[in-house]
Amino acid sequence: MLKRIFYIAFYTGIGQLLSIFSLKYVGQHGTPEQLKSIAEADSLILFIINIIGMGLQSAAMRNLALTDDWKEEYHQTQSARMAAGILLTIAAGLFFLSPNYILFIAAPLLAWNGDYALYARGFPVRGAAVAFIRLLIPFSLLIIFADLNNSHLALIYVISLLATYAVTNVYISWFLGTPYFFMPRFANLRLYITSLPLGIVTLSLYFIGLGVILVVPYFYSSAVVATAFVGLKFYMIFKGVLRIIHQAFIKEMIDENVCLKIDQLSIILGITYVGSILIFPDSFITLFFGKKYIGEKEFFTLLGISALIYSLFLSMATKSMLSKKDTEYTRITFGAALVTILSVILLSFYNKALINIAVSLCLGETIWTIGLIKIIGTKKQVKKRAIFILQIIVVLLIPLITKYFFTDKLFPYLVSFILFIAIVSIFHFRRFKTLP
Repeated sequence: MLKRIFYIAFYTGIGQLLSIFSLKYVGQHGTPEQLKSIAEADSLILFIINIIGMGLQSAAMRNLALTDDWKEEYHQTQSARMAAGILLTIAAGLFFLSPNYILFIAAPLLAWNGDYALYARGFPVRGAAVAFIRLLIPFSLLIIFADLNNSHLALIYVISLLATYAVTNVYISWFLGTPYFFMPRFANLRLYITSLPLGIVTLSLYFIGLGVILVVPYFYSSAVVATAFVGLKFYMIFKGVLRIIHQAFIKEMIDENVCLKIDQLSIILGITYVGSILIFPDSFITLFFGKKYIGEKEFFTLLGISALIYSLFLSMATKSMLSKKDTEYTRITFGAALVTILSVILLSFYNKALINIAVSLCLGETIWTIGLIKIIGTKKQVKKRAIFILQIIVVLLIPLITKYFFTDKLFPYLVSFILFIAIVSIFHFRRFKTLP
């Protein structure tokens, strides 16, 4: 178990850190308008990916993981995705309303992506490597061209990202031994209907995160949008890392003992995140976002709390899907997303503060977590996770004492949390060494 996690963490960690620091670099050398353009383009591409995936991708992952005769399932899924991608190109006609909508032309290329099959068929390390390449190239180019004061950063990011998708799509097909291209079959679009509940879940989870960027520009200033994007990108990277870990063990997560272990690992990461921002706010913000954002501590702190809430019972989301509790899972996820979006909008009438976005996400994550416990959790499961949380929180005394004696500085922050991770690892090594 640890070996698999190590390789996934290696590829995912390096790639995500690169994306974080490249956005930090752009924020320091670019303008809020440039960062806003990148934010809107990135959010729209992710929106297109989520529409294409809808519930079909989640259902396909479940089916691919649980059957040996998987290639026919994959073929039908890919042909349906390609058909959906072609239909989505029609939305590019909205270019006259907003130039960003031209990105819908790239929908077939994004639909061609089959990385979900790598995770479902037990190749999570390959999937993590593909994800790493898709981060490495576009974000490296952002750093290079930001240094050259290029005014077309968003365009460079989009072109390089799509080119990387094309190359990695070919690699995935080669590795899986499947056809490189799948003809679109519009008859297979019926698969989207059969997996509609999971589709609503996919879009809802998108809006409990980076998806709010599609709403925020209509109610908040460009400066708020730019700062929100930087924070939300980090937030979504954290959530993405947890999802990759869960996808790596999706075939084993029918077992509650495996779910507990995965949640415990997620909790460690969540407490590390929120502990960093609560104990060393200046160092954390300066390291990952830049000094210019230190004045927004409340925003970043609430994002950290939201991340911890998300991590507590995340396995229950996967367990709900594997147990085919699609209807109940859809209701709680849609409700949480609706609360998030409405909160962002309604709070804007009170003031135009950045913190409104973090408050809305915190509300959404809380409702989602409570809903998961209600539909599939038990008191015993909640108790086990609560006890583990207390065990990990005690170890935060190390960074707290360090902060007391050495104040909020980068070196003490790094040393104290390295010690925190080391001690947690020593005490819980056996827990994660093997699967039941």
